[in-house]
Amino acid sequence: MSIRIPEWQYAAIVPLIAVLVIIVHSVISNNDTITAESNPSQRLTYTTSWIGNTYGPGGDLPGKDKHVQLSMLAMAVSPDGTVYGNAPWDEAGREGGVYKNGDVLGQLDATHGWGRSGGTAIAVNDNYIYMAMTQKGRYGVGYPNSDDKWYCVRRYNRSNYKGAKFKGGNGYDKSMLIINTNQGLIRGIAADNSRLYVSDTPNNKIKVYDAQTMKPVKEWSVNQPGKLALDKTGSLWVIQNKTNKILKLNTETGKVQGKLDSVSIPTAIVVDNQNRLLVGDGGPDNQIKIFKNLDSSGNPTPDGTFGVKGGIYAGSPREIGKIRPLHFNSITGIGVDQDNNIYVASDPSRIYAWQAGGLTVDSYKLDGTLNWKLQGLLFIDIPDIDPAAETVVHTKNQQFKLDYSKSSGQEWTHVAHTVNPFKYPNDNRIKKTIKHNAGAMIRRVKGRKLMFTNSMYTESAGIHVYRFNPATDGEVAIPTASFWGSQLDYRYWQDKNGNGQEEQAEQGQYNQGQNYRGWAFWPDDDGNIWIGTSRNGIKKLSLKRFDSYGSPIYDINHQKSFEMPKEFKIIQRLEYHPKTDTMYIAGYSPTFNTRGDWGLIGNRAVKYINWSKAPQKAGEIVIAYNQNSKGVRPDLPKSMAVYGDYLFVGYVDNSFEKDPNRYPKVRVYDFRTGQEIGKINPGPEVKSTTGWLDVPMALRVVRIKNGEYLLFAEEDFYAKALMYRIKIDP
Repeated sequence: MSIRIPEWQYAAIVPLIAVLVIIVHSVISNNDTITAESNPSQRLTYTTSWIGNTYGPGGDLPGKDKHVQLSMLAMAVSPDGTVYGNAPWDEAGREGGVYKNGDVLGQLDATHGWGRSGGTAIAVNDNYIYMAMTQKGRYGVGYPNSDDKWYCVRRYNRSNYKGAKFKGGNGYDKSMLIINTNQGLIRGIAADNSRLYVSDTPNNKIKVYDAQTMKPVKEWSVNQPGKLALDKTGSLWVIQNKTNKILKLNTETGKVQGKLDSVSIPTAIVVDNQNRLLVGDGGPDNQIKIFKNLDSSGNPTPDGTFGVKGGIYAGSPREIGKIRPLHFNSITGIGVDQDNNIYVASDPSRIYAWQAGGLTVDSYKLDGTLNWKLQGLLFIDIPDIDPAAETVVHTKNQQFKLDYSKSSGQEWTHVAHTVNPFKYPNDNRIKKTIKHNAGAMIRRVKGRKLMFTNSMYTESAGIHVYRFNPATDGEVAIPTASFWGSQLDYRYWQDKNGNGQEEQAEQGQYNQGQNYRGWAFWPDDDGNIWIGTSRNGIKKLSLKRFDSYGSPIYDINHQKSFEMPKEFKIIQRLEYHPKTDTMYIAGYSPTFNTRGDWGLIGNRAVKYINWSKAPQKAGEIVIAYNQNSKGVRPDLPKSMAVYGDYLFVGYVDNSFEKDPNRYPKVRVYDFRTGQEIGKINPGPEVKSTTGWLDVPMALRVVRIKNGEYLLFAEEDFYAKALMYRIKIDP
């Protein structure tokens, strides 16, 4: 997985290029396409399934597969019901996805790679699609200068989704219209067959172009123009970002002819066949507000709503967060077709800084009957099973229900969204300062459910703790503690008054003057937090008790320290299992040359029994690790998960070797013998395709009652998580 996510309004996502495991890698190669072959010597068999995307299979090339993009911050719908989406980023290059009747038709061409990414606005007329996007420099003729970035509108043919060039066009195929250079994102586009209207938000202008020739016609000054919609009488409706007002403009003069200020946070806008204005309210109401009398000389008047007021947070306290028809969650796009079907894109990424919130696209009849639903819910996500209910699965911000009797990819149902940004705005899952929260770890401690999340950058972002209280917050995970920091300043927060807000008086330093830097964070089954520092041994933060609010209280002042085991010079990962007093550690052995490798699990794993009393080594594994080649190289172990005597090791990217028996995605070892007992690769159920494993804890393994081992794995390429259903011959 290569992370380069552009900024956008509200979510405030800033351009980012993460250097991953030594390798600066092209997004075009960010795809493991490997053939799953049987290995007669294996002691295990498995099938491949997935969670979180309506369509799981990949394909031979981006554009020929079926998956629902991971985000959609703008949407346009043609009269025949074709949906066009726009997202700043999709790992597989589907920033501009095309959908119809609940199916994936394809994607707009070349929105990804070579410095290109999507955006936050899109429009369609009879012949063309107009997509806001970004084009960076450094790529030669037909591209910006090396230090520049174009914020542009790219025109596509509706017939084939290819760029539609025009005289004076820019870019490699002359289909790009530059709106500004280096100044900021385009927040709105509207089009009919004669005119194209563009919100040049950073310059406080709406620019008008000929929709056929793409030549400029006029421009008007408008403060912070955002999303746009044309009504049946030719007026232009404009959302003003930051002020949250909606203006009606005369399309000849640009003069204001009316306004709306009754929508809390307008996030999407469209005009229906009755010439009514439909506005998505991204505030606490989470519904569509409808207005009529658009052609009057005064302001439009309310004409009802669509969707339940409060969205997924509506209903009794125990219903908060539950997924239900007509209960929306951060509306980012609205469309209407010729048959009066209403299309709604819900994507909390609008709010979640640095995160993918989980995309849902619904099609409804005018009476509220659901026609179809598409979902692309996961990104940088690793699921975990609730220990008290093996059919309940959590990711960092979603909850699913599993039915193991169903076929691959059909086992899951999306049942809840566990973030409430209105009640808990400082939740680390949505804060700007925490980059890429990365999955969930669920524990049951004294009957209480706790969720722990970590980050793609665990060594600095640490670990975050959440509690649940269905009587007051339904399915929402309530922030309750955090541990983070770097170098000699490692901070903690413990919620002392039960309000779920980080307050200064509740914070402090927990590293006691030592450098706690490292990649190994682990919450054990008793809720204690273990920290494997790179060179200062192992620390244990004990969960002392739960307070009257149900918040876990950690004993900051009485931490337990354990020396670095002699088998290691650096600890990279660990898991402690208190029921058996067993510690599993992965890291680098004293003589191993790490070559400066960053964030890997190391070359050795050791199992220790009687850890808390008199530790004894009870098994050791030499992990397959490539030291020889340079640059992009196979067998770089990034993640591990343990169940009993079995160690599952996940590798970053073995796709380029094309030999799954030599370079698998996951190797399975047995601590009793130290030997590898099997290899796991994505199977035909997902067209043998997956993306990188580059999150520190990219694997989870559990065993369910029927004897199967469920191995969950990061799979960002197609906005889902893999679920391997494994049987092992003991």
